[in-house]
Amino acid sequence: MKSSVNKSSQLSQQVYHTLGKYLQRDPKNLHPEDSLRDDLGLDSLQTIELVYEVESAFDLQIPDEDFGRLTTIGAVILYLDERTHAQGNALSDPHPTPSAKNSRPAPVVKKTKTRPTSKKSRT
Repeated sequence: MKSSVNKSSQLSQQVYHTLGKYLQRDPKNLHPEDSLRDDLGLDSLQTIELVYEVESAFDLQIPDEDFGRLTTIGAVILYLDERTHAQGNALSDPHPTPSAKNSRPAPVVKKTKTRPTSKKSRT
C-alpha cells in the first residue's frame, strides 16, 4: 500500500533525518508506512523520547492526547504537516494565546492613599 506522504518534501526530509539520527539508521531505509512500534521496534519510553526529538527538531510541543496519532512515520509527517498548515506555516504551541487585538487591556487600578489610623483604640 502506497502512502500519500511525499518523501521528497522539505518537511518529510527533516522528519526522516530526525528519525534516522535518533534510530541510528540511514533515513533512506525508512518508509512512511513503517510502524514506530512494530517495524522500528520502539517501546513506549523510546516513543516518548522520539516525540521529544521531533519536538526539539521542529520547535513545537506535541500534546499528550496527540501521541496516539503518531503510529507510523507517515502519520508523524502528516501530523506535522497539519500543524504547519493550521498555523500559517509556523510551528508553535498548539494552543496559541489570543492576539492583542482580540484581548481586552488590563483594567487600570488606582491606588489611593489611606490615612494612618490612630494608635488609640476606640472603646
